[in-house]
Amino acid sequence: MIKAIIFDYDGTLADRTKATCTAFRIYLQSFVIEDKIDAVHLEAMVQDLVLWDEYGAGSKRLMVEKFNKKYSYSINYDHLFNWWINNLGTYEPLFENTIKTLDYLKEKYKLGIITNGTVTGQNTKINSSNIRHYFDCILISDEFKSAKPDAAIFNEALKQLDVLAHEAIYVGDSYSNDVIGAYNAKITPIWIWSEDGRYNQDSVKRIYKIEDLIEIL
Repeated sequence: MIKAIIFDYDGTLADRTKATCTAFRIYLQSFVIEDKIDAVHLEAMVQDLVLWDEYGAGSKRLMVEKFNKKYSYSINYDHLFNWWINNLGTYEPLFENTIKTLDYLKEKYKLGIITNGTVTGQNTKINSSNIRHYFDCILISDEFKSAKPDAAIFNEALKQLDVLAHEAIYVGDSYSNDVIGAYNAKITPIWIWSEDGRYNQDSVKRIYKIEDLIEIL
């Protein structure tokens, strides 16, 4: 019997891709580009940064190195990193039906979040989205000193939720961090990925949007 549903945050409950586009655009215009530039050339830089960010899995330092090599403008890594931690969350909206889904699930299950990232950055996101009250457990890798896919952070979530591994489901968009981490901790994983063209051939359940959980749970 399933008693708990645990979520990734970025790309699962909230639209990180939309946030990165907005944040990179604002950052470049505020701190990097001092002269006039047309919207198309600006967007080319933004889309390169989004690509090199790799859904948050890429090295920010390498991303900055690629940008500085390709363009005549220069990003200061330390400045970007500090700004990013403190500001990205304010631009990251929840997916359209996240609240509807959490309302439904909260009546039936204990809910938790396991998210990789800094304490400041991830707390800013969660606080900005006003969903903290839905969750009985929130674990941030920087604070716990263990990051997905390490099974330790999943086991800690089980402990805090007071459930066994077979009584929990973990929902996340990263196959290597979320699905593998949950699988190794013997928690049933559900992979959420909205884009066609990528699919899995194993037994892991795949959904396309967060509200699909209402139909299957």
